[in-house]
Amino acid sequence: MKVHTPLAGNGMGLRERRKTEKLDAIKRAARHLFETHGFHMTRMSEVARVADVGFGTVAAYASDKAGLAVMLFVDDLAQLPPLFVAPIKPGRPLLDQLMDDFSISFRFWASKPELSRVVLPLVNPSGNPHVQMILERRALMRRCLIEWIDRAKELRRMKSDFDSEQAAEVLFSLYIHSIHEWFSAELTDPSLGLDRLRYLLEMPMQRFEL
Repeated sequence: MKVHTPLAGNGMGLRERRKTEKLDAIKRAARHLFETHGFHMTRMSEVARVADVGFGTVAAYASDKAGLAVMLFVDDLAQLPPLFVAPIKPGRPLLDQLMDDFSISFRFWASKPELSRVVLPLVNPSGNPHVQMILERRALMRRCLIEWIDRAKELRRMKSDFDSEQAAEVLFSLYIHSIHEWFSAELTDPSLGLDRLRYLLEMPMQRFEL
């Protein structure tokens, strides 16, 4: 009976698969513990125990619990649909359509308040690849918003005497501000934050719309 010696490429594939399996186990353990015990009551050592890996393995993927939280957020963000890509509906107020898309992202952050309060302050340029993915998602959202404004101009739903990129930056900044404001106020009902966002968007949208 012949014994087949695995090729180097196959060996590397096995190592990569084991690394992926360990990372998945760590994520499952972290999510379970955060949901059952709360973020602040969970220790990194507990995550390692539930994932059945060494503490050093957990630390290799995330130096602290906040890093684990960001990893989970990136996974969840990937499940959100793309925003500001749907056709603009004729006859429906643009502000309503703008709120439709902003609401999806706002409610995502509001759905996990404890972790969001941990992650939001970390969302700034850094060497963390998971934070970078959140920033890239925001950048994509801004680009799609610019294109949405351009389409509204082409459909003569918006004026053409302003810069689309600058307008998108104003609207997006108000959205980010509203998220931070909602969490700072320690509210529990996301509709209150969305009402506030709509209020802030009304004035610039009146300026932009025909």
